[in-house]
Amino acid sequence: MILNYDGLRWLPNCLSSVARTDYPNLDVYLVDNGSADGSVDYVQRIFPWVKIIRHGRNLGYAEGYNRAIAKIDSDYILLLNIDVEVLNPSWVKRLVDVAIKDPKTVAVACKMVSMDDHSRLDSVGGMGIPFWRGFVDIGREEYDLGQYDCIGFEPFAFCGGAALIKREIFVKVGGFDDKFFMYYEDADLSWRLRLLGYRVGFAPESKVAHYFSGSTRSKAGDARKLYYCHRNLLRAILKNCGSSLIWALRNYFLFSVIIAVGLFIFEPKKAVAIVRATLWDLSNFRDACARRLRIQRSRTKSEEEILAIMYPRLKKYQPAEYIKLRRILDILFEYDQHLPFTS
Repeated sequence: MILNYDGLRWLPNCLSSVARTDYPNLDVYLVDNGSADGSVDYVQRIFPWVKIIRHGRNLGYAEGYNRAIAKIDSDYILLLNIDVEVLNPSWVKRLVDVAIKDPKTVAVACKMVSMDDHSRLDSVGGMGIPFWRGFVDIGREEYDLGQYDCIGFEPFAFCGGAALIKREIFVKVGGFDDKFFMYYEDADLSWRLRLLGYRVGFAPESKVAHYFSGSTRSKAGDARKLYYCHRNLLRAILKNCGSSLIWALRNYFLFSVIIAVGLFIFEPKKAVAIVRATLWDLSNFRDACARRLRIQRSRTKSEEEILAIMYPRLKKYQPAEYIKLRRILDILFEYDQHLPFTS
């Protein structure tokens, strides 16, 4: 299932690579979010075996997928970004093999490498940035030396750019949070799955190349992306944190104040984006609380178990910009992971 919004430039490479997939009973869907660039006509003409699900407008990542998944009947759903090229024809089989080994594994992440340099990793799944600063792709920009291929490795979250999900469970937990529009939907869903005792697997032989942020046309740190990431992180915290909620909110707002002040002088648009994100969460506070009640009532895992896998002791990706500000944040937030957060 490939979500598309004006992604004509990416579709020839993406669909040509998917066409080489060696797996029976695979239906390929293009889920179109109201594109105006001729994407759908092109796919119907060049790739007639692709099934089309049309939305009349851009519903965003979360709601676009939710509505499409509700229309189909299958055991598993494969999510694939348009800016992805499949590198291994057996990629689907490798994902399914991991999923069927353990009934608790309901989502499986692909090994994503850089489109520009296949020797460098793009993502093997996601983890939290200590503490409550967001989520980051594990392995990003590292050379692929097989360091995450070992048996037993599992990310906290799958990356929605290329992953397998068990449809029954996706529907059971309510799918993606449709308020998110874009960014952090995968981390939020993975968090909710883990609260219910499910696991996220990793299939290192399911290898795809990814052009980072190609489908959204946004740079890594632009104001629009910062706005969505910041607001969605707070919403995820409000819904999913258990006994760590007060600790998480304290750290989130400390982090927000520091980066807003740090950005105000040099990039005021980004500082404004942070303020706007917080205001959005305040306007949607009642809805977040209502969802929180449902999520917390049904959870089966303790907060200690969740945080232990959310914040693994792994090297994390560090963007090149704002090195001094990041050092300050690291000093403030990279303290021992076993603090009594429940107090």
